Amino acid sequence: MLSYVQSSSLVFLALLVSVLLVLLLNRFWPIPNRKLINDVTGWQLGILGTTYGVILGFMLYTVWIDFRSAEINATEEASSLLTATRVASALPATEREAFRALGMKYADVVVHQEWPAMQHQEESRAGEVIEVDMWKLLGTVKDASAANSVDHLTRVLSELSERRSLREEQLRVRLPIILWILLLAGGGATVGSSCLLGNDNKWLHYCQVLALTFVVAVTLSAIADLARPFEGSVSVSPIAFERVQTIMQMDASR
Repeated sequence: MLSYVQSSSLVFLALLVSVLLVLLLNRFWPIPNRKLINDVTGWQLGILGTTYGVILGFMLYTVWIDFRSAEINATEEASSLLTATRVASALPATEREAFRALGMKYADVVVHQEWPAMQHQEESRAGEVIEVDMWKLLGTVKDASAANSVDHLTRVLSELSERRSLREEQLRVRLPIILWILLLAGGGATVGSSCLLGNDNKWLHYCQVLALTFVVAVTLSAIADLARPFEGSVSVSPIAFERVQTIMQMDASR
């Protein structure tokens, strides 16, 4: 996705295009002639602007909810990992240390391998391999006194697998092309209609068009960033796993 500089450049380009459009209209279609159709253009712009505003607001709300869901899921995945290592402390010494080492390794590869890969629209299976090793290690526990811990650990590892699968799904999901066509075409039609209005005060008209263009362009930029929660200038960070790493190191030193 785009960086802050690239997004700002696109917003500036949209503002420039809208100003040039008004300038060309003023040159080739005089304001007095456009004022004659203001009654028709005005109410059409009102309906179009209201409809597009509802669509834009709904899309922004939807991608924000999905973004927050991705943040919460990442936090819960990290929490499941920490819980697994703590439940494993009730296992025999050999398995306990092996689980702790695998937990530390899982958090490390998520932070240093999987997250950088996700930021470049790529998938990394490094953590999945460690997760499989955890399941295999769990299957080797034969101590009858640890049966309750094994059952609890099975549930926690199942939750970890579920959260990981959901994170991978959130990485793959994209807004359908048809929605982007709707958003971009609607934005162009709304801004274009505002440029058609005839206004004797040219500078006021320029300001109105610029304000509308700015709101539409910035909102579209925000939707584009939030729609891909692990990419771009606004993204879900691996801070939950970094925090879990620190806690597991503290647990190991006790």
